[in-house]
Amino acid sequence: MDAPDLGELRAELRAAGLFEPREARNWGKLAVLAAALIACLIGIAHVPWFVIPVLIFAAAVFSTSIAMLGHEGSHKSFSASAARNTVIQYVTFPLFSGLSALYWRDKHDRQHHGHPNVPDRDPDIKPWPFVSCKEDHLSAPAFRRFIIRSFQSWGVWLWSPLMALGMRRLSLHFLVTHRRQHGFSWLWALDVFCVLAHYTLWMVMPSLIWGPLIGIGVYTAVWGLVGPMLVLVFAPAHIGLPLVLDPRKDWVHQLDTTRNLELPRIVSWFFIGLDYQVEHHLFPKIPHQSLPRAAAITSAWCRARGLPYKSVPYLYALGDASRWLHRAWKVPAVQLARQSG
Repeated sequence: MDAPDLGELRAELRAAGLFEPREARNWGKLAVLAAALIACLIGIAHVPWFVIPVLIFAAAVFSTSIAMLGHEGSHKSFSASAARNTVIQYVTFPLFSGLSALYWRDKHDRQHHGHPNVPDRDPDIKPWPFVSCKEDHLSAPAFRRFIIRSFQSWGVWLWSPLMALGMRRLSLHFLVTHRRQHGFSWLWALDVFCVLAHYTLWMVMPSLIWGPLIGIGVYTAVWGLVGPMLVLVFAPAHIGLPLVLDPRKDWVHQLDTTRNLELPRIVSWFFIGLDYQVEHHLFPKIPHQSLPRAAAITSAWCRARGLPYKSVPYLYALGDASRWLHRAWKVPAVQLARQSG
């Protein structure tokens, strides 16, 4: 059966004004998050030692949300201006987060959004060193197979603090490879400059002023905590849903492999729209402030046409993702998949 025309839904959402950027609110939100982060970092130097872990945790929460505003810029939903979308992306990714903007666009926008839950195409369903099916486990090197057998059942959460480090390593490798394959470009040069400035501002200068224990220690603690927070944001939205071995050629693939996460409003504020993954995958240019209204329209539209639409409580989705990771390495891909076409 042919998929319904998504243009009908897009027209309804556009008529409701949901594609209109909310740029002023985005800059305001960024200012609030940045001020809160700066207050945490300053406070670390002036509070008793037992308060420092609380400030480190809060700084990691604010840092994760700031980075996700860069994700809005990457999808061109932060601003109506292409230039300002690029500015926010480069400020929040390579400069603030130390992660190449070119790498993020390739990994997230092209690979993940283009091929959700497709083995060997979607990097988000098997956070390294873990795997998404038995075949991946059997093809891994011996030591990695040992890690998978020993830790994938429960260790993805303990391993997740290394995620920020791993993504930075892949990011730097991507910049080197991109230069060799595509030659010089101003965006590549800007990426490299911002990444170097990131380490200078976050580590070198604080180490010179307060010593390496503070400079490197605070950096490692904050960004180490960002790793688990990214897993908590991204994993429940897709992990636990079926793999797709024979991807559909239409947009219904996005519905098959994505679910919304039902959260309290205050927690949702920090997710920057990533709890509304169905609408985000169908229409990534809708700004995150408009996604709740878009979800109400989209869910009614899908159900009226007998299309799958998944929205579940966050803790249920988190448990489902954990159970899937627990068993995925020992189950053949065909058993984890829903063949579609």
